[in-house]
Amino acid sequence: MLEFDPTLRAAQAGDEEAFARLWRQFQPGLLRYLRVKAGPMAEDLASDVWTRVVGALCSFDGDEPQFGAWLYTTARHRVTDWYRSRYRTAEALGLSGVADVVAKERVEHEVEARSATDTALAMIAQLPPAQAEAVMLRVVAGLDVPRVARVMGRSPGAVRVLCHRGLKHLERRLREQAPGAEPEAAGMAEGAKPADSAPTRLESA
Repeated sequence: MLEFDPTLRAAQAGDEEAFARLWRQFQPGLLRYLRVKAGPMAEDLASDVWTRVVGALCSFDGDEPQFGAWLYTTARHRVTDWYRSRYRTAEALGLSGVADVVAKERVEHEVEARSATDTALAMIAQLPPAQAEAVMLRVVAGLDVPRVARVMGRSPGAVRVLCHRGLKHLERRLREQAPGAEPEAAGMAEGAKPADSAPTRLESA
């Protein structure tokens, strides 16, 4: 388990191993977020995000959740810049080749895990953009509602609504794809709720 405060202080003092520990802790979630936001450019953009983080790391003052919020805010700004640049130039960003630190004997397990993750991310990516981002930040990245609201520039109430709608949509999609699903269930009307449906825990987050 990462001891965040001493690791952060060491990284700010120039300890490369401490920064590597921060990278290993936050890189997987950052990549999942960027895959939904920017598809195949996720690794390149993640590399740019970490470059920005390194440049401003000494000025950061906060705890682990605040660091996460800062990282995802930086990522969101980088994605916005990237989308703008696509309309200014057709030149693609160069591949950065972010290292994937996985032991060789675990490659098969990693491929399995990544395949399941990619399937989930692909489903989230099909949500309306605001719902997809809210679900990624709240559920996948694990930020609390106020921090998600700050990252997205929305009210906490709006974030709760986006999460609720996004998760309900995903729930319907999963029901539709379940083996042996009845056609009637797959075609359930938008506002209909099954009798045994439980309220989403994020509604009261």
